[in-house]
Amino acid sequence: MAQVLIVLPSQPRVRVNGVWVSLLTLVLVVTVLWAAKAVLLPLALGIILAFALTPVVKLFDRSRLPRFAGVALTMLLALGVVGGIGYVVINQFAELSTELTGYTSSMRRKVAALRPGKDASFRQLSRTVDRVTEQLDDNAATLRSAQTVRVIEPRTPLERARDAADTIFEPIASAIIVIALVAFMLGQREDLRDRFIRLLGSQSVTLTTRVMDEATYRVSQFLLWQTLINILFGALVAAGLYWIGVPYAALWGGFTAVLRFVPYVGSLLAVLMPAALAFATFPGLTEAAQTIALFLVLDFVTAWFVEPLVFGRRTGVSSFALLISALFWIWVWGPVGLLVSTPLTVCIAVLGRNVRSLSFLAVIFAEEPALTPHVRFYQRLLARDEDEANLVVERKRAELGNVGLIHEVLLPALLLVSQHRSQNEITEEDELFILDVINEMVLQMAPADESAPIAPVIGLAARTPEDQTALELLRAAVGPKAMTLIPLDLSSDEAVSEAIEQRPVAVCIGAISPTRGAEVRNYCRRLRNAVPETKVIVLRPLALEVDAERSSTRMHEAGADIVVTNAKDAVEAIERLLTQAPAASPSLAAVGEALA
Repeated sequence: MAQVLIVLPSQPRVRVNGVWVSLLTLVLVVTVLWAAKAVLLPLALGIILAFALTPVVKLFDRSRLPRFAGVALTMLLALGVVGGIGYVVINQFAELSTELTGYTSSMRRKVAALRPGKDASFRQLSRTVDRVTEQLDDNAATLRSAQTVRVIEPRTPLERARDAADTIFEPIASAIIVIALVAFMLGQREDLRDRFIRLLGSQSVTLTTRVMDEATYRVSQFLLWQTLINILFGALVAAGLYWIGVPYAALWGGFTAVLRFVPYVGSLLAVLMPAALAFATFPGLTEAAQTIALFLVLDFVTAWFVEPLVFGRRTGVSSFALLISALFWIWVWGPVGLLVSTPLTVCIAVLGRNVRSLSFLAVIFAEEPALTPHVRFYQRLLARDEDEANLVVERKRAELGNVGLIHEVLLPALLLVSQHRSQNEITEEDELFILDVINEMVLQMAPADESAPIAPVIGLAARTPEDQTALELLRAAVGPKAMTLIPLDLSSDEAVSEAIEQRPVAVCIGAISPTRGAEVRNYCRRLRNAVPETKVIVLRPLALEVDAERSSTRMHEAGADIVVTNAKDAVEAIERLLTQAPAASPSLAAVGEALA
């Protein structure tokens, strides 16, 4: 019986782009955060409050109080402060709501009195105020009518109990859960830490310990001091408003203390209502101007003097990241998200700094510069922005000096030029422009001295413009009396022959290009055979450490005495050779004494 072989068509493989995977993961995380708000929000609040109160519990621990007593005292102290402030604020808010209609009417009359004829801007302001005040009056009327309906409409006891439970029970239950979580985390923080490490595995105990210690320190210190500063700020605002005569000063002070947890714009939001109330209450504009000035002065002093002195760089999060984080957590978890936005952003930045797979989070959120100085310098030159490139150079020169500038900015930028040119990522025009700018900087650091005698160190480029520019930088660092360069327009044989004829103390071969290894090794062999007493230094910066190690080994085998990968080591090697070399001539002795 013949067998029939049926070949099914192969199914095409579905490839999912990594960008789409990341995007789907992000959507999934945001969906979980939004859907599980009832569970995650109390948990996040509990963790953050535990971070904030941990220093207080540790203070009681150092006083040799039992742990349960320290936790109980800490919780009582925190609840007392929050309860006292909340009681005053809620009472004043209730009084304000009953008098809101009178204030809105006064505001409309005030704006109408300020309207000068047919001026368009004041007419627009008047219409805006009218719309806002009418909306406030409508809200107040709606509230009164709703209260009236509740009294008139007959409802069963079960329905009233259910409405009361929905209105009261849920926030009270959430508050009790948060308080219980905070107390448990404060009392069992060591056990929770050990269990968390156990879950992640003993292999990652070093990383876990580092992440937890940094996150705990940054979050707890920030929250503790930010809370104290905000309370003091709110108290000063309340006292100032009371002195000015603005009604409900304690209410505005409490709102200000809470709104200042919103990064950078909290104080601006807090000033709106008391300034509007001062405008509506008093006949002139003096009190409203004093209210605005009070907020501006306090915020300026706090933001520019108090917080930098207290915080320094403790949060480790950029200003832009804090603002974006505040918007995100408000969108996901509502107003309570303001309380958790900064601590959660700090924790995310800590993870990005310590976990390699999450390093992109550090780039987004951390306050460290996004680009290293040499990359920023190189990028600005590619954009033909010489002014900003020069600004980078001047800052690094003032900070590190010429050698440090060459080591950290100019020579690494040359390496990028060579790599990108060999890969055709930049044009020849880009290459020549960047080299011209760097050569101008070399002349500023060490002007050419044509009358200088033949130096004891000869610079020999491996035949590319980047190699010659690298040696120019090295010459500017050690000085024209210590090092002279062979012109690049000579052929390879002529350049090596001229170096041999001068019989220097050392020859420094500059080899920036990764494709010039064989030519550089040939230079080393010829120099070693012709002038064995001359030291051969090879400056060979490579991007990968593996390539640098392999290249160094092969250079030593070819006859090189010293192989360096950066400008700082090259300068130190040249100075060491010159100070240790025998003073065969007065010029060489003078150079050695100068370098010593």
